[in-house]
Amino acid sequence: MSMNTDKKIKVIIDTDIGDDIDDALALYVAMREEIEIVGITTVFRTTEQRARQAKKLLCDYANGYENVPVFAGYGTPISVGVSDEPSIPYDTPDPEDPRYTPDGCTPEDAVDFIIDACYRYGEELTLLAIGPFTNVAKVIQKDANALNRIQKVVIMGGAYYKQYADWNVLCDVEAADIMFRGIDRLECIGADVTHQAVAEDALYNNLFHYQGSEPAHAYLTELCRLWEVTHPHTKPVLHDPLAVFYTKYPSVCTMQSASVVVLTEGYARAITLNVDAYSKKKYHPEDYADLNEHRRALVAKEVDLPVFHAHLLRIFTI
Repeated sequence: MSMNTDKKIKVIIDTDIGDDIDDALALYVAMREEIEIVGITTVFRTTEQRARQAKKLLCDYANGYENVPVFAGYGTPISVGVSDEPSIPYDTPDPEDPRYTPDGCTPEDAVDFIIDACYRYGEELTLLAIGPFTNVAKVIQKDANALNRIQKVVIMGGAYYKQYADWNVLCDVEAADIMFRGIDRLECIGADVTHQAVAEDALYNNLFHYQGSEPAHAYLTELCRLWEVTHPHTKPVLHDPLAVFYTKYPSVCTMQSASVVVLTEGYARAITLNVDAYSKKKYHPEDYADLNEHRRALVAKEVDLPVFHAHLLRIFTI
């Protein structure tokens, strides 16, 4: 697969940066790939703290990214999915600096920013959602048409060929349901694919043992070492960097069209059911009578890991 591209895309990144380390890595990858980030919104629990961390990473990288607006979105999910925690698991004192104050600190600011960007940029814009989907659902509830005006919505979340409850869905199941029902062009990089993308040794060393002077990379290394305290002997899984990479280089994943239903009740709550895998059998045809009401999405089935790993290693070798 060729990685040569002159494609310029505008992206809003909706993120729960500050939980697992992969959100911070994903933001760095987006900047190194020179993706035009028109804004960042944060989601889930302490969103202002997350926004400050994103703002610091943008400012440390600079090259114009220090001007990207960052909005603290919804911290409280539409539905309670997992137990609450008082703060993000890892952080440094630096983001408390006034320079890293978010551009908007109320959830509605974040929602309005996304809606305004949808109308301003239209088909030029992609929304990349790599955290729980509360902000996305709130946008749909406020303006059902906005996200269907843009090129597409790409998410990291769900699981479509190995069926289990993925974290980003589990954190706000009702929001995920609203999203799958409300978006025409939805492309999903599921956890059953991203779990294959574990950082290889060379990349791990560049992330955790960087000794250079590039500020954003150095900050990432600091965050990686803090993350490692609670994840000893564990290599990061590159869930969100893969979603960023796919947004610019879609041929890295093999995608298939699927009818997806988010299960909201019972033992299987939070499963993103790939209905196509079951409806062909039609043991109980009456169960599929309303199938046409469910929107179809593109879901990742395979990933070209050698290409992805090689490209990421080049990005983090400075």
